[in-house]
Amino acid sequence: MAGFIKRGQDEKNNRFFGSFIKKLGSFGLEFNDEIIKNSFAISPIEAEMRGNIQDKEMLYALKSTDMGDRKYIAYFDQEYGSKRDTLLNFAVNGEIESILDTVADEAIIYDNQNFFCTPDLSLITPYIDPKNKKINNVLENINTNFKRIYNMLYLTDSVQGWQLFKQFLIEGFLVLEIVYDKEQTKIIGFQILDPVSIRPDVKMIDGKYRKIWRQYEEDNQMSRELLDSQIIYISYNKANQVQRVSYLEKFMRSFNLMRIMENTRIIWNIMHATYRLKMIMPIGSQSRKDARQDLEEIKNEYKEEITLDAYSGELSVGGRANIPFYQNYLIPSADGEQPEIETISGEGPELKDVDIIEYFRNKMRVESGIPMNRFESHDSNYDYQNASSVTTEELQFSKMVNRLRSIFQELILKPLYIQMILDFPDLKDDFLFKENLGLKFNSNNIFEDLKNMDIMARKVDFVTAMQQFMMDANTPFFSGKFLVEKYIGLSTDDLELNTRYKEEELELLQKAAEAEAAAIAAEQKAQQDQQVQDDEENSGGSWRN
Repeated sequence: MAGFIKRGQDEKNNRFFGSFIKKLGSFGLEFNDEIIKNSFAISPIEAEMRGNIQDKEMLYALKSTDMGDRKYIAYFDQEYGSKRDTLLNFAVNGEIESILDTVADEAIIYDNQNFFCTPDLSLITPYIDPKNKKINNVLENINTNFKRIYNMLYLTDSVQGWQLFKQFLIEGFLVLEIVYDKEQTKIIGFQILDPVSIRPDVKMIDGKYRKIWRQYEEDNQMSRELLDSQIIYISYNKANQVQRVSYLEKFMRSFNLMRIMENTRIIWNIMHATYRLKMIMPIGSQSRKDARQDLEEIKNEYKEEITLDAYSGELSVGGRANIPFYQNYLIPSADGEQPEIETISGEGPELKDVDIIEYFRNKMRVESGIPMNRFESHDSNYDYQNASSVTTEELQFSKMVNRLRSIFQELILKPLYIQMILDFPDLKDDFLFKENLGLKFNSNNIFEDLKNMDIMARKVDFVTAMQQFMMDANTPFFSGKFLVEKYIGLSTDDLELNTRYKEEELELLQKAAEAEAAAIAAEQKAQQDQQVQDDEENSGGSWRN
């Protein structure tokens, strides 16, 4: 328990981590302060805050936020705390929860082993020599470390990954601490942090400014200083961008307007569902004071206060859950000699029309980015015929999900890359490895895949037709390689990988052909030997006879 109680103290944290871990900056790379030192221009955030901040390191940190991934920092948004509470309460509405579930279901798809993604090595293999044993060890370690980190994040347990992605959609942030072992050679776990409690900063470490994170710096008892290699910070928004804090915030306005329109219709129907009678009663020669007192009592008695709970949908009239469907109004009259009874008609604007509700509901659905046909149960069956049958909405939705995945994948990629550096220190300076290390998410959205295959088939048909265009009787006009590179759209890496696979297939075919030829030769030799033996036996038998 002593280790748990004393955790996180700045001095102990700095002594605990060696120089190699300290040098690991953003996304596992050493933070290069030479860029900031040699920059003469004023960055936007630096210009905005320069008049209020005199601390050199703080200005240095602000300038660094305009470089690199430029994450949006919740700490600097004074309204984010209350905004997050609003977003969390807003997310429990049925329509909103359905939208969030749809997007999360599309982005996080589990296989039979409860994995929603795997390491994508397709971009790394073109740069490696498959015969190099050391590189093969790197590839094996990528898969091994991926599974370790995936398990340490508890992503194999139930729907933890789906829930974290949904939390990211609602709050717009995911912040975790990466926990190392005592020897600083292995990542052993993760801890979720409050994004409001932590902010980036820089600090002079080993003669260079390094990126760090400060947590609860206003509280001396809880103040912590953490290295960038200890923090995973994921934000939906980017710094200095006019954008929503989270995905959920995009359609709050449309939903609230839709709910107001719904509530007006509900109240209108409740008010017109009650049968009302007005009764005027003579009061004779009462004094003004007594008459006013009687009117006040009548006013309190017949006052109707309608309350509609937007969360539960419960409605109460005058504090009572049971809605009265019959109401009498007793009104005194000084001039009348006998009671008067009449019906009160339900006058007012006609609110039976629900078109305005459907307008805001459709507007909310459009802003969610989900194709409209996915909201309609009668239109759920989609028949793919060709590339033109894939709607633009489906393609845009697929691109939106991919954008969200590209942000969310840092949850796994950053610790995976750091662990690979700890296992193979030479990779620290290998930018090709960093740039090409990625994740491949499981997908069941076949629309984009089918369209891509349809387009590729048409390209192949076009190239085949162009190859038949001849300069003369025996010479084609176009080079096959030129047509492939120009019209098929394969990248140089794809072409190199295809060439390598073709060479490997050719080598396998040659080996198979050699093995088959050897087998045929062996069989023929065996047949010849058997024939010789049979001939000897036949000739020997006739001699004995």
